[in-house]
This record gives sequence, structure tokens and C-alpha cells, in this order.
Amino acid sequence: MFSAFSTSFAFIINDLSDAELDRSAGVLRNPVSTGELSLGRCISLALSFLLVSLVTLFSLSLQNQLLGLVVIFLYFTYSWLVRAKARPVLDISYHGLCLAILATMGYAEYRPFDITCFLLASLVFLLSATSQILQEVRDYETDRNMVKTTVTLLGKRMSLILCLAFLASAFAIFLLLLFYGVIPLEILLLSPLAYFIIAPIIRAIHNEEYEDRMLREIREKRLILIAILIAVLILGSI
Repeated sequence: MFSAFSTSFAFIINDLSDAELDRSAGVLRNPVSTGELSLGRCISLALSFLLVSLVTLFSLSLQNQLLGLVVIFLYFTYSWLVRAKARPVLDISYHGLCLAILATMGYAEYRPFDITCFLLASLVFLLSATSQILQEVRDYETDRNMVKTTVTLLGKRMSLILCLAFLASAFAIFLLLLFYGVIPLEILLLSPLAYFIIAPIIRAIHNEEYEDRMLREIREKRLILIAILIAVLILGSI
């Protein structure tokens, strides 16, 4: 519940922050910039989600309460004050760190922090950072005239190469988790399916015209891979 409500809070204040930029760029991507959601109602929703997020923290350990406050702080400064989303490196780091902390909270609520927790959090960080890079590649044409991001700094090609480096690092961590017995060995049999995520990125590196199709293809394949993974885990537990 904390993850759900705090993330909802983050999305709303990010839409609020993006509204003026979207209007200036002529690209209306969220209900605040289109006028479907009024400023007053947007703020009320954000405060409501924030309040529920804080309430849910009371049921967690003191350690996780503190980590939860850190998450909320990062979500807020991503869009406001620090505005990490408009600062190269910070934009990617914030995205990875927020989900990595949530993963740590889920683990630390039941077990003490250990190497397994660190590896799981690192895996989540890399995958979340990769997702953010791909999103910035999608928004490159709009962002480069409005804000500075990691992708506008590096360029699309170098950013996609960085994605491959992150995915390779994530796979290395995945193998370590297999070694520690955290992930069922059966999952290793699914590792070749990563080709369907990596191949579109490689094609986009060599052919810029493929970029738009790349993102659609990754989104479609990702859902299929998640479904297969869940099915294998359920069958393995049975």
C-alpha cells in the first residue's frame, strides 16, 4: 500500500510539474496540461495520496518508516526544488534509487539487511534506470528543446548503449542471485528470452528510424515475458 500510494503521489506531482512545459512544447501528455484535471483537484489528490502513504508507514518497522520518508523526499525533489528529472545523471539515479529502496523495504520488513538484499536492490535499480533511459529516448525530440536529461546530454545512440551496459550488469547480478539460491534455478532456462528485449535496442542503435518501433516492441514483449515468468514461478512452487 505504501508503494502504491507514494508512487501515485509521485506521478501526480510530476504531472503538475510537467504541465507548463507540456503547454509550452505543444505536447499535452497528461490530464493537468490538457485541463481535464484542475490545479486545485490535482493538489488535493496529491495531498490525499501523501497522507495515506504516511499513514501506511505506521504499520512498518522504524527502519522502513525512515526509508519510506526518504522515498517520499526523492519523489518530491524529482519534480520540485531539486528538479532531478531535469538534471542529467540525477534523473536516472532517482528513478533507480526510489524503486531500489522500495525493494529494500519489502525485504527488510521480514529479514535483516544482507548481501541478498543488496543484490536484489541493485537489480531493481539497474532495470528501473534502464526503463527511464528508454522513456527519455522516446521523449528526446520534445525534451532536447525544453530540459536537460541524461539522454539529451549523451545523445540517443550512446544512451541505448548505456541501456545495454545496465542490462548486462543486471544479468550478472541475476547470476549471483542464482548462486546464492535466491532465484529458482528454473528461471535460468528463461534467460535466453532476454534476447527479445535486447535485440530491439541493438537494432535501434544501428538504425535510428527503428527507435519508435523499438519502444512499442519492448513494451509488448515485456508483458509477455512477465506473464511467462509468473507462470513458471507458480508451476515451480506447485
